[in-house]
Amino acid sequence: MSSITQALNQTNNEFNAALSKQKGSNLDKDSFMLLLVTQFKYQDPLNPMDDKEFIAQMAQFSSLEQLMNLNTSMEGLTDATNNQQMINATSYIGKQVSVSGNTIGKTTTGKTEDSDGVVKVSTFRYAFGDNVAKGVLTVKDANGNPVYTEDVSGKASGTTFEFTWNGMTNSGAVAPDGVYTVSLAAYNADGEAVLSDQIVDATVTGVVNDNGTVYLGLDGGQLMSLANVRQVSEPKVVNNGNNPETPSDEDNSSPENPDEGDSGSGKNTETPGGENTEENTGQAA
Repeated sequence: MSSITQALNQTNNEFNAALSKQKGSNLDKDSFMLLLVTQFKYQDPLNPMDDKEFIAQMAQFSSLEQLMNLNTSMEGLTDATNNQQMINATSYIGKQVSVSGNTIGKTTTGKTEDSDGVVKVSTFRYAFGDNVAKGVLTVKDANGNPVYTEDVSGKASGTTFEFTWNGMTNSGAVAPDGVYTVSLAAYNADGEAVLSDQIVDATVTGVVNDNGTVYLGLDGGQLMSLANVRQVSEPKVVNNGNNPETPSDEDNSSPENPDEGDSGSGKNTETPGGENTEENTGQAA
């Protein structure tokens, strides 16, 4: 009797030692195998383990091992896929992208005591799903505080409107550099909310991998998911009057007057698909 008790205690000790190596209540394949071997080793010789039961347990062990190997393989495949996405995303650096979203960035370069520098803000484009009887566009800072508002009442559906903020608040102050959010609140003639398609145009400056999700770092400081990219193109050269370009032979403007010409306010252009694009300069009222 004492030998049987001793065998049972040893079996229990070995099993508990295997459990102590595990985090939580899940057993790995090594612990499962140790349990099976220990059970077989200390079985009652007068009542040995049934061979069918042993075969069933071995089959369970084989299935467990296959599942764990499959899980390891899937984790490796996921890591490889994320790394490949990261490598592919680097080809976007320096390109202009159009992404679904409403986050814009404001940056200022070349600022000195004698110059306010060059202000650059991501372009925001939007289109309404219905005619807008009453609506407002609001630019909010990182804390959700509104810094600029603009009336968008009367905007028609089927038209893509372009909003380029000049970085000024409604009070005429210069907004600090940073990441801002553009929100649209629009209603039709029946007072029902009107949905909108929102796109941000910016230049890619870097790539970030955050827990397996690849993000594009944009020139305004904001991060956009690679999955939200809708178009990739060569960067556009935009002259807002802050950064005058050297005039060509066909340009009649004078370098001393870089601000002359069309201000861009209310300009409509016909796209190849027949879609009208209206550009708003985003100047504070």
